[in-house]
Amino acid sequence: MDHRTRVAAAIKGLPVDRTPCAELVIGDELVQAMHGREVVTFDHRLDFVQTMGLDAICLHPCFALPAKQVPGARDAVFNDLKKWVDTGLFTFAVLDGPVGWGCRLLGFEDLVVKLFRCHGDFQDIMAAVEHLNMATIERLAGNGINGILLADDIAYTRGPIVRPDVLSKTVFPSLIRQLEYAKRQGLTVFFHSDGNLTALLDDIVAAGFDGLQCIEALAGMDIGAVKAQYGHSLCLWGNLDPAQLLEDRDPAELAHSVQQIIQAVGRGLIFGTSSGLFAGMRLDTIRTVYKTAQSTVPHPAGT
Repeated sequence: MDHRTRVAAAIKGLPVDRTPCAELVIGDELVQAMHGREVVTFDHRLDFVQTMGLDAICLHPCFALPAKQVPGARDAVFNDLKKWVDTGLFTFAVLDGPVGWGCRLLGFEDLVVKLFRCHGDFQDIMAAVEHLNMATIERLAGNGINGILLADDIAYTRGPIVRPDVLSKTVFPSLIRQLEYAKRQGLTVFFHSDGNLTALLDDIVAAGFDGLQCIEALAGMDIGAVKAQYGHSLCLWGNLDPAQLLEDRDPAELAHSVQQIIQAVGRGLIFGTSSGLFAGMRLDTIRTVYKTAQSTVPHPAGT
């Protein structure tokens, strides 16, 4: 299987030749460390991805100026977009949702108050984010992107940032409009949020997302339990505790952690950390993790 075929099959819960692997973020510091260079180029980043055997890449927009308001779609730049699309990797574009933009513009405490009250300020931000993301989705689809990852941190370690019914009435309708627009462009759509999403999984599935990225173990998310209840609807991506990549770990213990995740899910899994790869992580440990993932055959019971 090639990269895109492998990821597409996993998203549909079909058999794959090996578990596909991907990360939400790959910090340039790690690419610098691998190549011994202060300045990294597209070729350096691609070499890192290929060396680790990843099957998908997440592209994040850059905005020219610090945002004092939600910017326009023309202000969103995805560096080396065409080059990444031409690599054969499954390409996701990451777009922040209304909660993410609301936190950035209002501050977390003000956001929570205005979200809870469905205040006009938050409604204005939500409408602007929908306009930004839909226009960006249309442009990305025209440039050959494969999927959209809508990222909105609507939970923290203990659960949702506000009552689930508040999110159901305010944020989810906005996310659904964006999701449906992306689907009309023929794109796969995943949802990302840190934290414990247990109380929100029904809403995420009902919205129609193809998959869920993060599944934070440290927040109490049991990927096996999520698979058992929602695996027929969602491809699961992530779950490995990123802290395991920060220290010199016993290879057998590390392999066990990787294998546990793969066997708990089986089909319908994109393996990776819950957060991405960042400065301070050990390159040798990252290599070990992905080598193990790529050589682990899922147990039939996990399908």
